[in-house]
Amino acid sequence: MHEDKFIFGIIGCGNIGYAITKGLTKYANIPAAFICANDIDQSKAETFKKQLGIQILSLSDLVKKSRFIILAVKPKDISALCRNISSFVENSSIVISVAAGIKIESLNKNFGKKIPTIRMMPNLAVEYGKGLIGYCSENVPESDVKDIVGIFSKIAFCFPVRENEMFLVTAVAGSGPGFLFYVAELIYKFLIKKNFSEEISRKVVAYLFEGTGLMLSNSEAKPSVLKERVCSPAGTTIAGISKLTENNLDLILEMAFEAAEKRAIELSK
Repeated sequence: MHEDKFIFGIIGCGNIGYAITKGLTKYANIPAAFICANDIDQSKAETFKKQLGIQILSLSDLVKKSRFIILAVKPKDISALCRNISSFVENSSIVISVAAGIKIESLNKNFGKKIPTIRMMPNLAVEYGKGLIGYCSENVPESDVKDIVGIFSKIAFCFPVRENEMFLVTAVAGSGPGFLFYVAELIYKFLIKKNFSEEISRKVVAYLFEGTGLMLSNSEAKPSVLKERVCSPAGTTIAGISKLTENNLDLILEMAFEAAEKRAIELSK
């Protein structure tokens, strides 16, 4: 059994590892003293320690002393990582993988044994307590799944899916923010082009997205209904939407999500 000292051991001090840790400490009320981390890049690990106040441990100590082990490295590095820590991972260990496209079957193969595993697909908004997390699990006691989801529900909307649906979750929840940031970038550039200042342009875009998001989350109406509330006959909004439909924005977005889902599938092979 583990000599559990830490609730979470996070392997990988990159963007998603940082977002998860920041969210857990700020919104899930997990003290930094109960989180440890490791990264092959020592400079990243030291920055992590300085910014978040958590301990940096060796891989063996992290695995042995953590109740939940979060694999937050790039998909291409998962195989080597699993092999490196396989001798320290016990059958009672619980692994949480946030690596896009990596199936539980592949994790078990690289560990050389079946380990209780939860796959999660979080997005970077978990840092602000407003993330999305699709998850599935295998061989994990229901009580542990409940504990983990209970914690992560404080930083994200968590929803269960079948493992074959994780590719779609990766495309929408994982890549979706990037697509929205791209739209935000285009609006920002449009405002700059129209001689708005950078500060005002950034704030206009931020409030536009935040306000619209709040309307969506606080209303039970479908997006289409909310859209219609903004559109008045022969008004400004419908004039703009007409241009979006004429230029097949719906098909463009569908292709973007399809491409992201396809790439997630490719990463699993």
